[in-house]
Amino acid sequence: MNPTLLEIIQTHGNRTESTCYCELTPSLVPTGKAELKEGFYFLLVTNGTAQLANEYQTYELQPSHLVALTPSVRSTIQAMSSHFQSMLLYLKPAFFDCLPAGQPLYEQLAHYLGHYQLPVFLLENEQVTYLQKIFALFSLCRKNAANYYDSILNHLCSFFLLQIADILTQIRHEVPDYARRSTDIFRLFKKTLMENYRQHHDIGFYAESLHISATYLSRIVKHITGHTVRFHISELLCADARKLLECTDLDIKEIAEKLGFSDQSVFGKFFVKKTGVSPMKFRTQRERDKKNYLLPNA
Repeated sequence: MNPTLLEIIQTHGNRTESTCYCELTPSLVPTGKAELKEGFYFLLVTNGTAQLANEYQTYELQPSHLVALTPSVRSTIQAMSSHFQSMLLYLKPAFFDCLPAGQPLYEQLAHYLGHYQLPVFLLENEQVTYLQKIFALFSLCRKNAANYYDSILNHLCSFFLLQIADILTQIRHEVPDYARRSTDIFRLFKKTLMENYRQHHDIGFYAESLHISATYLSRIVKHITGHTVRFHISELLCADARKLLECTDLDIKEIAEKLGFSDQSVFGKFFVKKTGVSPMKFRTQRERDKKNYLLPNA
């Protein structure tokens, strides 16, 4: 059975909860094939050749090719030459969706959403050199950042996504009206979600705000991201809850109220389902981890 590319890079790359950077070579793929699915993958080929295939078509990858895959796209990388090398960044879908900088990239990839094409782009030499430097920052950031690593990583990812979007604007293509319409709706949904997720946890509110049916909104969000509207709401709530538990002195009841839950018990059940631990246990573990981190080396 072929491993997924995510399994490979999580083993060999620089991994965080939401991202993973890896320099991909044939030695990391013992079966010669790896499936890319359920995530955002950005792959820049720097040496050698390989194939990227879906059920409709096979693409011949060579140096200067950039691949940008969304969660709704499945493909397989295969037939890597012995000297194949690429720089690869994976972003967890929920993390990508929390970055406002992701929207310009969605707009550039809209032509490929719902089509049978894979988003594979041949870049100019200057663009490749520039992107290589940005990719490399993910490894350097992991090695050098300390106290503000999470914030640095968030800004670095936003910078990366905007640079990719900017490069793709230079590769002209026509966006079909229906694809543009879907992208616009999704962009407005994300904006509305970021402004209201604490107060409104139901899909009906967002569909009504956008003047469309809940079914239509569900279809668009699922198609573009591979996840449901409920998933996006719960991911934002969970990320917010973790931050409040770790960085504030608010008690559990106050956090539950702040995030729009009817009571502390409902919030507790939600948090356990998302993380596997209770809010109080999560806070205790994080406080213990901080103390251990601050202890001087023996």
